[in-house]
Amino acid sequence: MKVHIQHILSYITTSFWCIPSLLAILGLLAGYGAQKLDLALYENLSWTLTDPAGARAILTTVAASSITVAGVVFSITMVVLSSASSQFGPRLMRNFLRHIDTKVVLGGYIGIFIYCMMVVATVRDGENGWVPQLSVTIGGILGLLSFGLLIAFIHHVTHFLQASKIINEVAEEIDECSNKIFPLNALTKDSEFSTTIGTLPEVDEHSRPIIATKKGYLKSISLASILTKSVKNNAIIRYHHRPGEYILENDPIATVWCSEEDWENISEDINASITTGSERTELQDIEYAIDQLVEVAVRAMSKGINDPFTAINCIHRLASALLQIAHDKLPGSMIHDANGKLRIATVSYTYPGLIDAAFHQIRQNAKPIEAVSIEFMHVLSRLSHKDTPNDFHASIERHSNLLMDDCNANFENDSDLEDLKNYFDQRRQPEQ
Repeated sequence: MKVHIQHILSYITTSFWCIPSLLAILGLLAGYGAQKLDLALYENLSWTLTDPAGARAILTTVAASSITVAGVVFSITMVVLSSASSQFGPRLMRNFLRHIDTKVVLGGYIGIFIYCMMVVATVRDGENGWVPQLSVTIGGILGLLSFGLLIAFIHHVTHFLQASKIINEVAEEIDECSNKIFPLNALTKDSEFSTTIGTLPEVDEHSRPIIATKKGYLKSISLASILTKSVKNNAIIRYHHRPGEYILENDPIATVWCSEEDWENISEDINASITTGSERTELQDIEYAIDQLVEVAVRAMSKGINDPFTAINCIHRLASALLQIAHDKLPGSMIHDANGKLRIATVSYTYPGLIDAAFHQIRQNAKPIEAVSIEFMHVLSRLSHKDTPNDFHASIERHSNLLMDDCNANFENDSDLEDLKNYFDQRRQPEQ
């Protein structure tokens, strides 16, 4: 249930309609409420702002300008999305859509438009004329405040398009994901203690495969509910995929050690525990967040963009994130019940796997770019001196050797190659 709620919240935060819709409804309610307030305070109001013609002029001017600017905001947003997608990668669009600023500005203008239309419809001429003075005053104030919305939107757009800000946001997302790496983020707090390091149980004649009824990228696994059911039915479950992997139709997604009599709906329950989709998300997939930063670096090194400084910035943030993960330790993949009996085995992350995801593509694209390769080797050299697990250290050594081989074959200037070798040799020297 917790994972499903997280998916709903993720959908709402990345949707472009939710906040504008809420602000549109708020504008409708505000228009209705302001008129009721005008009626209640009619005899106590001591000022007259304008006559019916002036009220209509004020409200229609504010309404027209609001809906016009709303169209401009939408157009600018599309241009920004197109520019960011081509320069930094389409996967970063989720980050932009999560920003509340643009949605508040667009929804604010739509809400002001609806409010003004609600109020102007009540203005009447003649002997029994009616001008809701308080409501018209509020409409005029909203028109003035709308200039602030436009300034806030322009400020947000200019900041969003800065490469350093985008890199920082993605790096913070990696740090947030690293606080709870799968399978911890698929469990409740009460069951997080049960994860340990171990070996996946082997398939034997007492086990049976569970075939996937869904296809697509595995977005999340709800382990908390399955852990409860496995204890109830005295079962052991071994999942074959982790979030981020693609599931083909009729793939075996799990192996179960349990009689069908003990657990009648075993196939339905396990298929219900997974969520698939057409794209990956960062909910339980830390490699997806890493891939976003890698994509920014790889695009920055392309001939069309040619921005080595952005690529170097990405390398620094990736190194920092990997080091944080190494210090926090990766969680185990074996999940036990309260009595210490193995119930669920998952496919867990490894240090070599995460380092490969972070550095492989960058190394492959950096070899003809001397500035990036030299700084990359410098970062690898610094990581090799940190107090990290053995497999983390071995993977850093491997990437250092691969980068050295690539640069030996691609560097044309001996001086650049000498700088690279100096950093390469520093791996075996005490850190200063």
